[in-house]
Amino acid sequence: MSFLGKFKRSALELKHLRCIVVTGILIALDIVLKMFSIKITADLKITFAFLALASIGMLFGPTVAFISGVITDLIGFMMNPDGGFSPLFTLVEAVGAMIYGLFLYEMKPADLFSGKKEELTKGTVLKNILICLGAGIAAGVLFGFIFWALFSHFAAMTDAEGNTGKIAKVFADNAVVYTAAIAGFMYGVIFSAVIVFKGGKGSDIGKTMRVIMSKVTVVIVCNLIMTPAAMILSGYTTVDSTIAGYPLRLIKNAVQCPIDCLMMLIVLAPILAAYRRQFRAVAAKKTA
Repeated sequence: MSFLGKFKRSALELKHLRCIVVTGILIALDIVLKMFSIKITADLKITFAFLALASIGMLFGPTVAFISGVITDLIGFMMNPDGGFSPLFTLVEAVGAMIYGLFLYEMKPADLFSGKKEELTKGTVLKNILICLGAGIAAGVLFGFIFWALFSHFAAMTDAEGNTGKIAKVFADNAVVYTAAIAGFMYGVIFSAVIVFKGGKGSDIGKTMRVIMSKVTVVIVCNLIMTPAAMILSGYTTVDSTIAGYPLRLIKNAVQCPIDCLMMLIVLAPILAAYRRQFRAVAAKKTA
């Protein structure tokens, strides 16, 4: 289906009562989930609300998801007005939901993390787990080394230019390297798990990777580009302070992204399967 075709077909979903009802339930779920989070550190927390918007995008496409993103942000702000309102942040949430719709719309349950078709023995599962852990350790070492090299080089450059370079050295010795290693480990485990447990043909794995790529795209477009720009344009921060805090934003998103990907791989499959069972006739017509 073409890029614009997805928007058109998604817009047609709004004619059906099932779309309005299910979307309303998921919007309410999104608003409720925004009130709950798991705090890991002072700057890092795991949230779950994005799963509801991702589900809307998967079931009804980018147009419905974009509208849902606008609604959830407006209602969420009215229920919990934290600071001043800015339509730019509403746009960020709507675009994120739309991206989920572009990647996930009209996926089938088999496209998600549903496991291999053949029966898995205990030995095979153990072997696959060891492969995932090995790939995670290798990726963690690689990520950690790359960040250590980059920040050590930056520290040397700042010293050579007459600056103290203390901040860069602290990062090179501690936070950035360790965080990069943890993020690399998580990416390695998740990506290898998709491959070894999903199995099947390369195209099947590619379809499963759409889930991961949808989240990665949301992180890059919305979290790393649009949100900082919205904060500057709305007057919440200055350009200088945003640039100074950007490494921390990058680290937080690098760590949280694989966690969110894993949650999507686990949660979206049963949601899609339950929806298709409930609306089997409708789903059959859509895939005919």
